[in-house]
Amino acid sequence: MNARLLLAASCLFAGAADAADFSLQGFGDVSLIVPATQGSYYYGDLGKLRYGYDDGSVTARLSEIVAEARVQLAPELMLTATGRVDPYYGPIADLIETYARYRPVSTSAWRWSVKAGAFFPPVSLENTQIGWTSPWTITPSAINSWVGYELRTIGTEGTLAWRDAERTIAITTAVFGWNDPAGVLIADRGWSFDDRASGLFERERLPDALGALRHTAPPFHTELFQEIDGKPGWYARGAWTEPGVGEFSLIRYDNEADPSAQRNGIFAWRTKFWNAGASTQFDNLTLLAQALSGSTEIETSPARRSITHFSSAYVLAGLDFDDWRLAARFDTFRTHNAMGSLMSENGTAGTLAANWFPVSWLQLTGELIVLGSARAERSLVGEQVADTERQFQLMARVFF
Repeated sequence: MNARLLLAASCLFAGAADAADFSLQGFGDVSLIVPATQGSYYYGDLGKLRYGYDDGSVTARLSEIVAEARVQLAPELMLTATGRVDPYYGPIADLIETYARYRPVSTSAWRWSVKAGAFFPPVSLENTQIGWTSPWTITPSAINSWVGYELRTIGTEGTLAWRDAERTIAITTAVFGWNDPAGVLIADRGWSFDDRASGLFERERLPDALGALRHTAPPFHTELFQEIDGKPGWYARGAWTEPGVGEFSLIRYDNEADPSAQRNGIFAWRTKFWNAGASTQFDNLTLLAQALSGSTEIETSPARRSITHFSSAYVLAGLDFDDWRLAARFDTFRTHNAMGSLMSENGTAGTLAANWFPVSWLQLTGELIVLGSARAERSLVGEQVADTERQFQLMARVFF
């Protein structure tokens, strides 16, 4: 599936760019990082932040280059592809999204649109910019970090909206496949805070601690965007926007995977959740809140069935004035494994970020995350169950 998707997207854009309006925009990130003293999950450790002692004490790096290409074939038809160059993790070049959207011009209160391809489900209130990035912080919440690295809609999504001068009401539904392993990361390593969304073609590192349970030596990897059982998943979302009040949304997601199915050693995980979100604004103050609760299930044999329940919530306050954008966020998160406490966890995190835009093409951001969590899985590798992690980033983002 992955090779065919990449070939189809490349051919489609190459042919369409010559025949229609073409645009390209994106950014490059250069960061100075003071990483956490715990190990990062990118190296098979159980830290919850992107950078850890594996990255050195203080490091400067080109984090990534992200570009979004758009081809407007007609007023109602647009093609979009978002790619990334990352010299540190996964393939050096990868696709994050690629899809077509058809949205006819509406002359009434009703409006509809259809998307088809590979794209993020409409869960996040934070990650509204190119490449699954947020205008408020470098690192998104636990909820939207998880959506970014473990979920992708590879299928079709339709939206029907009714609007007038007072409000907008929208219903979105989708049918998708090729995401059956989604849930393995939230179960095996728990929640994480990560500003890097998974590429469509990369392999994800699983914790080395699993070696004590599997009785085999690490490293362990998995591929997330795979179709294993031949059954489609779905989600449905309702949203209500009221001027002067805010926006409220509710989504139900279910990948409908068969938890006993496997292919090439990769299991399907039955993952489902509810997500509720709300946002409002008072002058230059923005308030966001999200809560997600769900479960993921795997059945490796008729006698071995594991269910992990997971939940998280956050509130974010953002202040926008002159050339500055300030944000503060508080997260709480937990998982509970029905087979015992070893793979269960709970924790909280606080994030502070300051963004400065001295010129139109440059964003400078400082961000501090302080996170406390307890996860019994750490005892498998001789680490203390409860720990506190801190990560600081100073990032320069150059837009093009």
